[in-house]
Amino acid sequence: MEQLSIIISTFNEEETIKKCLDGVAEHAPGAEIVLVHGGKDRTAARAREWSAERGIPIRALENFGDSGKGHAVKVGVTLARGEIMIQFDADMQFAPGDIPRTAAPLMEGEADLVIGSRFAPGADRAGYHPSFFRDAGNRLVNGTVSAMAGRKITDVTTGLKGWTKKMIWDVPFRDNRFVYEMEIVMRAARKGYRIMEIPAKYFSREGGVSGHGGGLRELWSLGTTGLKLMAGAVLIRLGLW
Repeated sequence: MEQLSIIISTFNEEETIKKCLDGVAEHAPGAEIVLVHGGKDRTAARAREWSAERGIPIRALENFGDSGKGHAVKVGVTLARGEIMIQFDADMQFAPGDIPRTAAPLMEGEADLVIGSRFAPGADRAGYHPSFFRDAGNRLVNGTVSAMAGRKITDVTTGLKGWTKKMIWDVPFRDNRFVYEMEIVMRAARKGYRIMEIPAKYFSREGGVSGHGGGLRELWSLGTTGLKLMAGAVLIRLGLW
């Protein structure tokens, strides 16, 4: 998989990063791994330790000046050398075994953007403890984006996406936090790129810290982010952003 780059943006995930990298190396052998860390723990250092222990090259850096997940993914896109890129979250909520299934349609020229969906028919959520507000918010956002994009999108904010280098450089996203995920999908749809979804396995978070925080802060963050995602989709549809 020499033409494949795996972009892993992390936020204080030193507890799970080695397990994540083991899974990536097992299921995407030979792929370039680009890790961009925006937190303050030893995630990047532990990734470099893993690289030395396993003898597998990795590009792991602390993203000084980081301003959110979208910013980290931008850095990863800039650094990645592969013609095919996979965005994969390090919190082990998604299965590394789904990486080849995400990459295959891109490598075979069948799609330009592939979404690993938690809500598509066939998705496996047996290992996930449902969150009413998070799931309801996701479905509302997905419905809004689907209406604005003119096609059904079941999972805009998934932590498992793949795209071609050509497409991602042609749909530069602006947001530095979480709205970037909607931007990629909407801008790709508006430009006529081929979007495909595959059912993904989904689990509860094993470690790390959610970028939304916890408790009431998480509820507030999810609510405001959801509104921004939906408003952004409308603005892109109207050509105002």
